[in-house]
Formats: sequence, C-alpha cells, structure tokens
Amino acid sequence: MNIQSSLKKKSIIALGVYLCFFITVIGSITYITVEQPTRSKLEDNLDLRTDLLASNVEATLESSLGLLHSITAITEVTESTDDLKRLLPQVILNSDNVIVSGGIWPIPYSVDPNVRLSSLFYNKTPNGGIDRIDLWNNPESPGYDTEGWYQGAVEQPRMTVHWSGVYIDPYTHVKMITASAPYFLKGEFAGVATLDISLAQLIDMVQEHANTYDLGLLLKDADGLAIHEHNFQLNEDIYISSSTFGPYQWRIDVVNAHRRVAEEAFNFVKNLELVLAPLLLLCVMVGYYLINRYLIRPIVIIADKVSRSDSGEVIEFNYRSQDEIRHLIDCFNQKTQYLEEEKVRAQASTKAKTAFLATLSHEIRTPMNGVLGSAQILLKTELNDQQSKLLNSLYDSGEHMMVLLNEILDFSKIEQGQLDLVSHPFAIRTIIGSIESVYHTIATEKGLNFKIHSTLPADRWYNADKARIRQILFNLLNNAIKFTSHGFVEIYLKEVQIEGKDYLSITVRDTGVGIAEEAQQRIFKPFEQAESTTTRKFGGTGLGLAIVKRIANGMNGDITVQSEEGIGSSFTVNVEVEISSAFIKTRMPERTVDCSGLTVLIVEDNRTNTMIMDAFMRGKGFETTSVTDGVQALNVLEHTEFDMILMDNHMPVMDGVEATKRIRKLTNKNASTLILGCTADVFKETREKMLNSGVDDIIAKPIDETELDDTLMKHAHRLQSGRQEETHSSHSPATQTAEELLVELYIALDNQSFKDAIQALDKMRHCYDATKDGHIFEVIKRIEASLAQEGMPTSEDLDYLTMNTPD
Repeated sequence: MNIQSSLKKKSIIALGVYLCFFITVIGSITYITVEQPTRSKLEDNLDLRTDLLASNVEATLESSLGLLHSITAITEVTESTDDLKRLLPQVILNSDNVIVSGGIWPIPYSVDPNVRLSSLFYNKTPNGGIDRIDLWNNPESPGYDTEGWYQGAVEQPRMTVHWSGVYIDPYTHVKMITASAPYFLKGEFAGVATLDISLAQLIDMVQEHANTYDLGLLLKDADGLAIHEHNFQLNEDIYISSSTFGPYQWRIDVVNAHRRVAEEAFNFVKNLELVLAPLLLLCVMVGYYLINRYLIRPIVIIADKVSRSDSGEVIEFNYRSQDEIRHLIDCFNQKTQYLEEEKVRAQASTKAKTAFLATLSHEIRTPMNGVLGSAQILLKTELNDQQSKLLNSLYDSGEHMMVLLNEILDFSKIEQGQLDLVSHPFAIRTIIGSIESVYHTIATEKGLNFKIHSTLPADRWYNADKARIRQILFNLLNNAIKFTSHGFVEIYLKEVQIEGKDYLSITVRDTGVGIAEEAQQRIFKPFEQAESTTTRKFGGTGLGLAIVKRIANGMNGDITVQSEEGIGSSFTVNVEVEISSAFIKTRMPERTVDCSGLTVLIVEDNRTNTMIMDAFMRGKGFETTSVTDGVQALNVLEHTEFDMILMDNHMPVMDGVEATKRIRKLTNKNASTLILGCTADVFKETREKMLNSGVDDIIAKPIDETELDDTLMKHAHRLQSGRQEETHSSHSPATQTAEELLVELYIALDNQSFKDAIQALDKMRHCYDATKDGHIFEVIKRIEASLAQEGMPTSEDLDYLTMNTPD
C-alpha cells in the first residue's frame, strides 16, 4: 500500500498543533491577567526603593550639618583668634570621612584693619593630619567674599545652611559640595563658616544599594546636572521612579535595570506553563491513544484490506460500533459485490462481442474469399476489354469491402487493448514510394494535385512499426482524397524533438469540404463523422480517424486537426520513432517454387472456398485432394502421404485446431508435413491457437495469390526436401544448393524468423570450401551470433555472404 501521508502522522501533527494552540491561549490569557498587577507591584517596589535611597542620601548630607553648627558656635563664643586656630583644626580633624575640609571666613578687614582676608581654612591630609590652607587669603586674589558659597550665606539668618552646587575639588579631584552658614558676633553678621563634603562615599553607598537591588539610577543636582549615573538605561516599557529631596533640591531617578514589567509577566507565564505543559502533554497522549484505537486503526485496517483486495473481496473486519466507519464498511462491501457482478457480466459481454466479431469476420471473409478468388482466377484468363473492366471493378469493390471490414475489426482489437506494435528497421523511403505510387494515380484521376514534401534525409531509417505508420498515412490520405473534389492533397514529413525524444511528424493537408469547429473533436470518436449527411454522400464507417488516434496514442504520440468549412483541413500526427542505422539487404535472386508433382490436402467445409483453393494450387502444379472436416482429413492422412496441408479453422465435426493437434501425433510421415492454416478469423487469439496446435504458417482469407506465393517461397525448403526424398531410393539426407539456402535465409530475415534463418545458415556451411575461403566461416559465425540475440546481421556480412555464394 503506497500511502504518501498517513492518518497517524496527521493526527500527531493535529494534536501537536492543538497543544501549541492551547498553551499559547493559556499563556496569552495569563499574561493579560497578570501584567497589570505585576506592573503595579514593580512600580510600588521601585518607588519605595527610590524614597529609601533619597532618604539615605539626605541623611548622609544632614549628618554633616551638626559639625557646621558647632563651628559657627565655637566661632561666636571664642574671642581669641589664637584659640580658634587651636580649636578649629581639632574639630575638623575629628570629623567623619565625609568631611574633607572646613573653616571660617570673616568679613574682610574685620579681624585686622590692615589685613583684608583673614580666613581660617583647614584641609585633611591623606596621612591623617590636617593643614591650614592660606591660598584664599592671597591679597592679590579677588577675595573669598565674592564666591557663590559665601554670598549665598551672607543674607541668611542664623542657623541657616546654604548648599553650593556640585563641583570637583581641584586638590582631591573628587566631587564635592559645600555647606555654608553665617555666624554672628554681638548680634551682627561677622562671616561665614563652611564645610566641604566629599560625595565619594555617598556615591559608593548609592551604587552599592543599586547593585544589591539590581537598579539603575541617576542622581542630579538642582540645576539638573548629573552627580552620578549607574546602569541607567531607558528602554521601551520601562518605569522611572523619581524623588526630589533636601533643601538643595537634588533629584534621583531610579529604574529596574533588568526586571521590566513585560519580562516579569513573561517569567510568571513561563513558570505557569512549565507546570501545565506535562499535564497537557499527558492529555494529548491519552487523546491520541483514543483517536488511534477507535478511529485511525480501523481506517488503516480498512485501507490495507482494500489495497489487498485485488479480486473483488469484501472487507472482513470485526468492528462492533454502529457509526460512520461501520457504514463505510457495509457500503464498500455492497459496492464490491455489485462491481464484481458487473465485472462478470462485462467479461461475458466482452467474450460474446469477441466471439461475434470472430464469427462476423469468418462469415464475411468466407464468401469474400470466393468473390476475390474467382476474380483473381478469371483475370488470368483471356478476356475482352469490357470483361476485364467489369472483373477489375468487381475485385476493387471486394477489396474496398475488405478495407471496411478490417477497419471495424482493427478498432475492435484496439478498443480491447490489443494494439500490437512490432518494431523493426525500415527505410522511410519505402513508405514514401508506396504512397507516391498508389495515391498519385488516385488523386490525378480525381483531378487533384498530389505532392509529398519531406525534410527527412533520403537515407533515413527508423526502428518502429512500419505497418502502423503506413496505416496512419493510408487512413488520412483516404479521407483527404475522399472529401476533396478540387484543389490539392499534400503530405509533409519531418522530424521533431519532444521532451528529448525523436518523433516523426506527419501532416496531411487538403482543400476539401472542411470540418466545423464544433465537430473537430467528435470526428475522433468511433463511428462518428462531421455530419450525418457525410456518410450518405461519401460513405465510410467513421472509424478511420478513431483508429489513427488510437495508433498514435499507442506510439506515444497524438493527432491534431486544423480545419475551416469550405477551405480545407490539416491533420498532424506525431509518433515516437527510433532513428536506426541502415539495414541494406542484397537483392535476392527472383525465384519461383516448382510445385509440379507435389501433393496437397485441402481441408475446407465451404464448397466455394474449396474450388478457389483447388484452382490456385492446381495452377501452381499441385495434385489436390479435398475433404470437408478434420475427421475426414485424419482418415485420409492415415494411409496417404501429402507434401502440404491447407487447413481451415472453423469446420463442422472437428475444427482445424483439433485436427492439427491429432495430425502432429500421427506415427507416419504426415506428422511432420507442412501445414498452412487458412482462416477467415483474423483475431490474434485465433492465430495463436492455430500456431500453438502445430500449424507452420497462416494465410488469411480471402486468399491473395501473391501472399500465397510468398508463403510457399518461405517454406520452399520443406516442399523441396519432400520431393527429393521421393526421388531418391536411399535414405540419404536431402540436399539444397547454396543459392536456394541463401533465398531461404533472406526470406527468414525478411519475416524476422530468426530460428529459420539459423537453420538455413547452418545448412549453408556445407556449401563452402574452407581451403579456398576461410573468411566465409568467420562471416557465418558473426551472422549466427547476431541471429542468436534476435538481431539483424550487418549489411557488410550479408553482402560478403551473397557475393561468395556458389551457384
């Protein structure tokens, strides 16, 4: 059972698609359901983280303000500058690591009327010490009182802090911020106290928090300038949590670095489906088992039984459920039984049709044998012109009737698939020559111009069925001449390539009545012509084109038509051929068989046929004896020897097949006598039956004298051997001349009877002298090798054999 796609495979694919679809739907619904809650949860968590970070940053900065207020307080209560120079370094040195430097910045000239700038500014050293920085007291400088951090605190009330912008310290090269607060002496503004706060530890703290919770952040000052950025990447569908804090108006923006809302929702769905997938897979497996058991398996069994049912068997399957499958089984069994009954009826009808056609062939050919045979005999007698004309007309009419009969029988055989194609090498010029000789005269008599246009090489040979190609041409030309009253009939022959194969293209054009467009397909159907009046006017069976179409199809070709009413028609036939090398046969010597003195037994139940056959055989020198059935023939053959037997097939009492079988079982010489079957039944089965029974060759009725002569020549060695045995008193074997054997060889080759050719060649060995020409035996050996493989010998070997055969 050649099945390209099984139901099992389809069901697995369908369930797999269903599983994927179900998981996709569940995942999509779950995603839509959990996306918003997940988003809200992530945003709330991020807002909390942002507020916490802002609080930590603010707390870190606010922790330094206590020290700043301490410095302002010490400055306000200490009257001695020396005491301040002693106390301030200690206070700053003992501060935490966030404080980098600090000091006081008195109003210019307030400490010493002669000194404009008198700041006390101290900076922590890397080794844990502290240094005073006097750079700001340079009298050449514009003065610290012009700096922004100073000016920002001048107008502020007591205990108020002014924050500077973020800057990079020129000494430490780290980001810093300065906190400034005014101090007062005796209730009046006296200067500014400052602390320089490093942001390095603050940034480290913020970055550590961000790494811990996988956050991205951006810390900006009041001017929007970035203080610090860590892994802050803005992507599509990302939530940004922001917080502005402190009197310095810093802003922190926080994002989830990797945990986006869509990803969180997807992870949730993925985890859910990882739990659901095994359960769904189990459900699919159970579903497949049930589908396979109750649906697929019964269908597979039914399909297997149907494919194995080559002889009309019904499906025997124990299927208990009364469902559609049960209905399918019952319907199939009913249809099978019905078709089997119809098949028996059709076979019986076909047998009856074949038997009827065989009978029809026999019954028509039998009287036609008398008509045509008598005409052939009378044409050999002395006749005046009128008698000769009438006899020729009689013979031509009989031949025409045989053509019509052959068309009917031909189509019947083709319709039953009995189109026999026999390929052998032939020269296309032989067909062209026969067409030219036959149809040129017919066309000229009707006043038509007849031409053959061929682009084929003059020496072209093909390996194909010559008889069928000739039949195609004859049928097309018969129609063309029949339906053309004036103008021309032309043939075009050429070679074409179709799908890499060689085809012979035959086109027959005429200027006849033409064919209506609606009838151009109908004319290829059996018993159809373009119009009903056509049959009455021109005659014919309507089978010619149907036969051409079937033959063309059998030779892997086709037929097409182009026609217009009143203008003419053009039929083109393409048939597949094999281009062959030339097989040139040397011209055989023209010989006739000397049958004088030979005896023949004519077994024929029809008296007219007996008379015709008797006249033919006596005209060739035979002594004849006639009987009417097989039983009489056996009785005669038991006591009388004959050189040849002409055996009819359909006879009363005992037919020709049974009679031949019994003759071959005789114990006298007649068991090996040459038997020629004479039958009006031209069907292949009848011929095979007669040949299998022991007949040596077959002649079709009505008997054509030329065909009879060819058959006698073919079996001349059998007839002559019988004559020689009679003339020699000894039992020495019969001998034949080399020339006679050469004729037998050529006849066998022409009939492609390789067995007879080998026998003739074997006899020819004894006709040559090895001492005079040793090469002749090498040639014979090569010819025998070709014949043993049922192949034709080369023309060179045959030419050499012919030229060196003794007379």
